[in-house]
Amino acid sequence: MKTAKSFKKPFRALTSFVLVAVMLVTVNMPFAAMAEVDDIFESGNLAYLVISEGSGDANGTVIAAFNENVDPETVTKINVPRTVDHDGKSYSVTALSDSAFGGCTALKTLDLTACKDLNSIGMSAFIDCESLKSIIIPCNFDKTLFTDTGVVADGDSFRIEYSLMGDGGDRGAPTTVTVVSDGAFTYVHDWQMYDKNYAQHICKGCSKKGKHTWKADADNSSQHKCTVCGGTEQHYGGTPNCDGTAKCAACSTEYQTKKQGAHQWQVMPETIGNTTAEFECTNCAKTEKQDIAVGDSKVNCNGQKLKIVLQDPYKVLPEGVQVKSKSVEPGSARYNELLAHIDDTHRVENIAFFEIELYNAKNEKISGEIAGKVRILMQIPDGWDKRDLEAVLVMAGADVEFEESVITIDGVDYLAFWTDHFSPYAMIETATNKNNKKTSPATGNNGAALATVCVSAAIVGIVSLKRKIKAQ
Repeated sequence: MKTAKSFKKPFRALTSFVLVAVMLVTVNMPFAAMAEVDDIFESGNLAYLVISEGSGDANGTVIAAFNENVDPETVTKINVPRTVDHDGKSYSVTALSDSAFGGCTALKTLDLTACKDLNSIGMSAFIDCESLKSIIIPCNFDKTLFTDTGVVADGDSFRIEYSLMGDGGDRGAPTTVTVVSDGAFTYVHDWQMYDKNYAQHICKGCSKKGKHTWKADADNSSQHKCTVCGGTEQHYGGTPNCDGTAKCAACSTEYQTKKQGAHQWQVMPETIGNTTAEFECTNCAKTEKQDIAVGDSKVNCNGQKLKIVLQDPYKVLPEGVQVKSKSVEPGSARYNELLAHIDDTHRVENIAFFEIELYNAKNEKISGEIAGKVRILMQIPDGWDKRDLEAVLVMAGADVEFEESVITIDGVDYLAFWTDHFSPYAMIETATNKNNKKTSPATGNNGAALATVCVSAAIVGIVSLKRKIKAQ
């Protein structure tokens, strides 16, 4: 286990300054220049010893330590800068002295983020730093600089420890290794633009990659800026509307494209007719009359071809929806199953079943209730009295009625109603007499009953009208 250098009593920082300065100057500078580089100056919580003056545009160099004129019990965080200015000159911080922060018992956080020129940390620099829990360093910081400083690095964590000298023996052998504190390193990356639409930046120090965090650039409305690395790129993507405005795919900011897109149509409910409705663009207020049909299908029923029409004036359905249907003959098991769900309150003269199903563009069935309302038109069979018709949603244990209307399109009568559910439907012609007995079209005394079962494609959508359900 590596430990800091043993001390009976910590050296003060300025004493270490002088010792280190003498050594560095003797090695690196002519003797005649020594008097020019021994200046000590203070800045905030730190003091600096000049070890070289620099020349031209080149910075001089200094060693940093805690400022002894500041009470160490009042300082909980220290930021060591990369450079410091004094008397109009700039100096790079290249070292921390021996016992640089010794005795800083309140120090919790040491920020070395800016110290990219630091190449030396003196012995026992952190002795008695019993509160130190966080050291912030550049991602490529050389942790071997902490050797014998009192900071024992261990991956992303560290310990503050040092040895105490024993009193016995001629050699004064250390008797105890004291672990003062446990803490963690925090790494700071030097991010730069790596790629744009793949949304990554890269650290110049350790080559780690990370996603951009895009936000609109306050200085240039045509682009966004990464809040992490500062890289910029032009807005892109999004579906432009009728005036060319779109939402950027990266930052969701509205921006102006060079192309105009489609209008955002919204129906005006009072204009919904048999086959068309008027729509208003929510962006530019333009109005236009549009066909509201989505699709139709036909089924054979007792020699007739009946049409089922699906209308979506509220545009709640996705593109490519289809309606499909097939007949279920009277007397079949499915027919009898559906008939059994029609309760006895209906005075049935004739009945036709329409088992409606919807399919999306991938030909996948969408079953049950949808998140909005569409209108279904069921062609009325020849010979039925359109004044006495009911549309019924056939469900196990109950059937649900709707507020119906009769619509005539190109001379063909349809029973129309709004719904948000796709399941079997029945169209019932009620009996004109007062007999409440349910009469089966297959067995009753009122003539041959008409029955039809149709299957249509599933729909997904949202419609604002509410279904009126009659109490059974």
